[in-house]
Amino acid sequence: MIIIGNIIALLASLLMVYSGLVKEKKKILYVQNIQMGLFVVSNLVLGGFAGAIMNVIGVIRNLLCYHERFGLKEKIIITILSVALTILFNNLGIIGYLPLLAVVPYTWLLNLKDVTKFKILIIFTVILWAIYDFIIKSYTSFAFDLFTIVTNVYAIIIINKTK
Repeated sequence: MIIIGNIIALLASLLMVYSGLVKEKKKILYVQNIQMGLFVVSNLVLGGFAGAIMNVIGVIRNLLCYHERFGLKEKIIITILSVALTILFNNLGIIGYLPLLAVVPYTWLLNLKDVTKFKILIIFTVILWAIYDFIIKSYTSFAFDLFTIVTNVYAIIIINKTK
């Protein structure tokens, strides 16, 4: 199961890295939705139920944001849903709360217009996911989490040079 979960995570991770190179927010969200769908499957295979739930919620959140229907009411609902489902289905103790700690700030700051700040937000959340991925033995995800951090830093440098 570890090998199957890591193969699926590899596909998702390749999309995650690619999203780090994308400069337009709507395209980032689109690629992230495909990526998160694959991570749902990988997390379920590897026994990371909290991570799978947060990825499902992440797809819903990104779709709302993509269609510019992500206001205060939606943020509150997504946050309450995230907390409740994590408490209900977390099977990994404190580690199982890391996806929640990544999802909540991302949810509230997703509407950032500044691409550089948005990429900084991605870096912060990916650090939390990296720890979680390592613990659930999603080693391909962990490696690509680190690579995603690097690509987002690189994209920030490129964006700032072009300004």
